[in-house]
Amino acid sequence: MTYKTDGSSVTDADLSIETTWRELIRRRFPAHGILGEEYGPETGRSAYTWVLDPIDGTRQFGAGLLNFASLISLCRDGSPVLGIIDLPLSGTRYVAAEGQGTLFDGRLVRSSGQSDISSAIISLANPDSFTGDAAHGYERMRASGRLRVFDGGSPAYGALSRGLIDVCLNGSDLDAFDICALCPVVTEAGGMISDWNGQALSIASSGAVAASASPNLHAVVLSKLTELV
Repeated sequence: MTYKTDGSSVTDADLSIETTWRELIRRRFPAHGILGEEYGPETGRSAYTWVLDPIDGTRQFGAGLLNFASLISLCRDGSPVLGIIDLPLSGTRYVAAEGQGTLFDGRLVRSSGQSDISSAIISLANPDSFTGDAAHGYERMRASGRLRVFDGGSPAYGALSRGLIDVCLNGSDLDAFDICALCPVVTEAGGMISDWNGQALSIASSGAVAASASPNLHAVVLSKLTELV
């Protein structure tokens, strides 16, 4: 594992996987754009852009831990319409397409529909990612719920789509290639995902995001995150 100029980690696997994906996309969809974590943007000639994160959770991958994933999204006019969270070590995969629901290993899944935050299972990202005012929102969420789990990464958003987690929270260290694939997986399963101000996410998004198992729960989560100190 080595480090980029911004301090984030990268491995040979990240580079090799993204190179392969780009070659396959160019061959199959030559008019489509591509945005990847490792090699940046390629402008296309259509409304569609593929958003790629070959290893989401490179810190964990490089440290020999298991909670990493490969993320692929397809955006139409900037909005995610296809999302894939692939868990290579377990051989399992979440796939969600606009209007088609969310599949986990080929089986339709649904979020829990939980609306009571006091009963919620909450996944909180690496605490180092919550800085400035976001740290106050993090602490309020850390004091909420029935059970909290930590640094689950993108697999936690997949677990939300299966009804196993009710809230996922990430801090300001996300970019589009971390975000786009999560959106269809969460929403097609009945959940909600947005930035902390409730704005819809897109290929232009970056920063802190939250996802919840139901619209009512999401409203409560956003209220806690944006509450004045």
